[in-house]
Amino acid sequence: MRLDDIRRSSNIEDRRGGGGGGLGGGSGGGPRMPLRGRGGIAMIVVVLLLVFFGGGDTMGTLMSILGAGSGAPSQSGGFQPEAAAPKGLDQNANTSRSEAETADRVAAVLGSTEDFWTAHFSKNGATYTPATLVLFDDQTDSPCGTASASTGPFYCPSNKKIYLDMSFFEEMDRGLGAKGDFAQAYVIAHEVAHHVQDVTGILPKANRAMRQQGQNKGADSIAVRIELQADCYAGLWAAQSNIAQALEPGDMEEALGAASAVGDDRLQKRAQGFAVPDSFTHGTSAQRMAWFKKGFESTDTRDCDTFSARDL
Repeated sequence: MRLDDIRRSSNIEDRRGGGGGGLGGGSGGGPRMPLRGRGGIAMIVVVLLLVFFGGGDTMGTLMSILGAGSGAPSQSGGFQPEAAAPKGLDQNANTSRSEAETADRVAAVLGSTEDFWTAHFSKNGATYTPATLVLFDDQTDSPCGTASASTGPFYCPSNKKIYLDMSFFEEMDRGLGAKGDFAQAYVIAHEVAHHVQDVTGILPKANRAMRQQGQNKGADSIAVRIELQADCYAGLWAAQSNIAQALEPGDMEEALGAASAVGDDRLQKRAQGFAVPDSFTHGTSAQRMAWFKKGFESTDTRDCDTFSARDL
């Protein structure tokens, strides 16, 4: 992607270098796991199967990862209300050149999503309030549980924040083969899409229905429909925003490769050798690619109505 002309977002809370405070006991995280070597790659796949783009059953996994949960604060104690934090990247952070470039790319992609959704909301007579993206390393607290690289990036509805440890991009590359800067952009756009679902009332309504009906797993579940709609919204952004002019040959293939890499069937087959459709929470590789492409080829969020779709 060519990002020179893309506005950088200031809606970033940079907790890298220990800025996130203590880890008083939120759930859903845990110690970092060794990720090197053959065993480490296998562990990545298992972790990703359980928590990257959903899968677990506790706070910090399915019911909060990527906004697929109520966003209620963890009941295990330890989380303290967040004080106001400075916005924007910490220019004094002790980081490598590579990490600084990745952080700048994150800020550019986030800024592009903000410009796109602000214009879309305005066109429909509404005001878009952007999410804040929390950059951290190692671990940090959130109302939805402990955030870490092993949990993957997620959106927490309780405080309208996205949590991202950029080292996860390296794990995504090594463990899943989801390579490239636009693969990373897809992940961010997907998280922002959950925020859009939240502020438009879609996510709260879907979460209530999941609690009432118990449809938090399965190939045709509400949980899957939430995630596929977020993929579709990410596709809308990719095609209709200023990022479209920043795309280079191969970028779309990177996004589609990332969508395919995190399909429930592919993750399960890689981890255990077979897929169990009744346990799906985010859709198959084919579905995730199809809904991203549907958004990319559309100009209307109504085309992303997965909840009315008979055939996902």
